[in-house]
Amino acid sequence: MQGAVQQQDTKQSLPVADIAYRILKERREPMKYKDLVEQVLEHRGVRPGQNLAKIKARIHTEINIDSRFVNQGSGLCGLREWTVKPQSYKVLEVPAGGRSNLGERLRKELSAVTEAEEDDYEEEPEDVDFPIDDEEVEEPEELE
Repeated sequence: MQGAVQQQDTKQSLPVADIAYRILKERREPMKYKDLVEQVLEHRGVRPGQNLAKIKARIHTEINIDSRFVNQGSGLCGLREWTVKPQSYKVLEVPAGGRSNLGERLRKELSAVTEAEEDDYEEEPEDVDFPIDDEEVEEPEELE
């Protein structure tokens, strides 16, 4: 009997945000806030005489405040650890004196590319004769 009382006390002392976290972690997918609050209430238990509406509002508020949870829209609640983190980018610093050289270097690279393209166009295509025998050419059929 003492074990049951101790288990009830443990449920009451565990923060509702931790209970909600465990529920979502076990479920492994987002769920509606309303359903999550109901499951937290089932797990935690309600004593007679408590205002159920106030308890639900408190649970909902604690879930919203806790940074482990994220609102996924359409009334869904999920865990922040499930969201995809964007890749971080490293910003390279250009020395103050190197800025003028940067534009000059870019102009040189562009002119080198332009010269290479001009070289490609300067070459004239070779004239190639394709010998065709009269026997290989078919006359088009006349339409009636």
